[in-house]
Amino acid sequence: MPVEVAVGEDGYAKRLPEKWLFREREALQESVATADIIILTALIPGKVAPVLITAEMVKSMKPGSAIVDVSIDQGGNCEITEPGQVVEKYGVSIDGTQNIPGIVPGSSTWMFANNIYNYVAGLIKDGKVQLNMDDEITASSLVTKDGKVVHAGTLEAMGSR
Repeated sequence: MPVEVAVGEDGYAKRLPEKWLFREREALQESVATADIIILTALIPGKVAPVLITAEMVKSMKPGSAIVDVSIDQGGNCEITEPGQVVEKYGVSIDGTQNIPGIVPGSSTWMFANNIYNYVAGLIKDGKVQLNMDDEITASSLVTKDGKVVHAGTLEAMGSR
């Protein structure tokens, strides 16, 4: 079969025939056994996620290894992932946290807002903006000051350094 066997009409993935899934698992077997962490994300829109990692493959992993099965909301790519649970099986931590993509935006927005707040708070002293050029974070984040380019990377890119 040509490589396009997995590409649907809309450009998204489509389910591989069972013999191809078997070949995928065979190809992954050695890498799985030596991996410290595996992040599984294979999805097929509107379908159950393909099982790429079997229980036997998990058994072959080193104790202390980890699997994060992001595709768990559609069944998971690891045969023994438990939805909504972080469990240890055969010495391997398997994370079946559900709705990981839905968690990220809220967490990243909060983290970004918190970082910006702390950055700006560090620029304000006695209610006024006071730029401390001895502060590594302040100095490295400014591009211009008093009408002059002060950012090291920008100066280097301009050939001024």
